[in-house]
Amino acid sequence: MQPATILDEALPKMTPREQELVERADALGRGLLAERAAAVDAGTLSVRGNLERLAAEGLAAITVPRVEGGVGAGDNVPLRVLEGLAYGDGTTPFVIAQHYGAASIIAASLNEELRHGILPGMATGETLCGFGISQVRRAGKPALAATALGDGEGYRFDGVIPWMTGYDLFDRVIIAGTIPDGRSLLALFPFQASEHLRIDGVMDLVAMNGARTVSATVDGLVARPSDIVHVEPASRRAAANRTTVPCLYGLARASSDDLAALAERRNAPAFADAAERLRARLDRQRARFYGGGIDSEALLAEVRAAATALAFDAVAALTVATAGSANARTSPVQRRLREASVFATWGLSTTASAVAVAALSDDR
Repeated sequence: MQPATILDEALPKMTPREQELVERADALGRGLLAERAAAVDAGTLSVRGNLERLAAEGLAAITVPRVEGGVGAGDNVPLRVLEGLAYGDGTTPFVIAQHYGAASIIAASLNEELRHGILPGMATGETLCGFGISQVRRAGKPALAATALGDGEGYRFDGVIPWMTGYDLFDRVIIAGTIPDGRSLLALFPFQASEHLRIDGVMDLVAMNGARTVSATVDGLVARPSDIVHVEPASRRAAANRTTVPCLYGLARASSDDLAALAERRNAPAFADAAERLRARLDRQRARFYGGGIDSEALLAEVRAAATALAFDAVAALTVATAGSANARTSPVQRRLREASVFATWGLSTTASAVAVAALSDDR
């Protein structure tokens, strides 16, 4: 059943339930998240309150299958939700996107006990889950090895995890290690420090400190058969992610809207024209992205590069239009510049990096 009114022309086939959830995400992005953004970014206000609000609005359940109590939304709906959230704040979509990704990974697992045990709680938001898998994307000697124990008792993990977001925010974490044949083993663990999972401290980053990103040293962390999500080819996580694209769109939309508002206050037609050109670019890019057909690494790299350039251009235009006050440390423009840097580098592949650098160096 299709809604009587289409909320977003780029996603005309959303169900009424999906459209309702997107509307909630948009309202939160333009309201509560925007109001809290500066404090959350600085880490002086925990993003936990935002995550609890998302759960209360049903937004933790987006990628959990219906049979497990979730929404089971179409592929584009979680992305569109992230776009709405990113309008007001970068940290919250950055964190909840990993919960969405973890739910999708677990939903595809053949471990029935694991699926039924955790997914219902992930749907309600009672259990939030992230992942520490970036190490399997790296070439060379495995950063985190997974070695089989005897008699089918599971696997032992040893090594380092360079990047895990959501410490003290996520309850569980999917960790990926490399087994001797080169494939990746994914297993689910409590996300808490222990003698076998030593958290090396929350990173001091230029943006999104509220996401509480850490590295960890792993020494003898054991995954029992009931903890194992699945084994996959090492190449499975090598491609660039597409999750960052809608976040860049949300950032570009917010900046172009602010530029239009500034144009009206200052009676500056040049600013208004610039805002309209940015919005037109955004509309074209969104139609391509949500329209489907982005089915190769090369095409995704093009889309990511275009979204990156658009977000940087929109924020840069707003910076110049805002003039001297944009240099205030507390200016929202400064936060958006830093958020654009995070989104532009999130989940990069070699191909996506090369295409983005080339696009950013061209005359536009």
